[in-house]
Amino acid sequence: MRKQLIASTVRVKKLKRSDIERMYQLFSEYYQNHTLVTFEHDLYEKNHVIILRDKQDRSIQGFSTLLRVPLKKAGKNVLGVYSGDTVTNKEYWGSPALGIEFLKYLWKLKMKRPGTAVYWFLISKGYKTYLLMANNFAYHYPRYDQAIPPEYKALMNEFYAKKFGEHYHPDTGIIAYDGRSCALREHVADITPELLKEPRIAFFQQQNPKWQDGHELTCIAKMTVWMPFKYALKKAFQVRKK
Repeated sequence: MRKQLIASTVRVKKLKRSDIERMYQLFSEYYQNHTLVTFEHDLYEKNHVIILRDKQDRSIQGFSTLLRVPLKKAGKNVLGVYSGDTVTNKEYWGSPALGIEFLKYLWKLKMKRPGTAVYWFLISKGYKTYLLMANNFAYHYPRYDQAIPPEYKALMNEFYAKKFGEHYHPDTGIIAYDGRSCALREHVADITPELLKEPRIAFFQQQNPKWQDGHELTCIAKMTVWMPFKYALKKAFQVRKK
């Protein structure tokens, strides 16, 4: 029987010291070329964090940090949500807990501001992170079957250039650092020839060929009011097919 997770969203400033230490321990199991100082600096920059706990013993087995960003699109106010460090213990891969909790987070923001567009900004070091967006959001970019619309690209350039400066390359959509940068550990999320048969994974590999060196693919997706209902319907059909 697969181990189960429960998810909750908490303010970063409410985290206990023991929670942060466990989060860093978990992060270190899957990523290399980082320090506790850089990890905490990134964490305290964020507003909220989704915590994933084992349903039985309540131990932290994953997390994803979140930052709200006010932006402008064609002169109108829009809201961006940026995902920072994200990791889930391999023993729990396949759990929908993170995706459902994050969708709830976006949906609540959208319902509080029905007239304001809400966008998700995501950077992908590995294909699994990219698929979280590509498999679940109707409006997401970059993607293998469509070019990035100019208005989406303008939003991406505004946010990523401001946050990552010269490390962001708008022509390729890649964030790259000189020298050693935080990267997935070897064999954490390898892309095999079999996986390359999936168009979205092949596209990720093509767009970010140096992901193993810590290069990150910049992405964007749009949240809609109907998104949770479409997600629930999709999951229902998946269960029926089993």
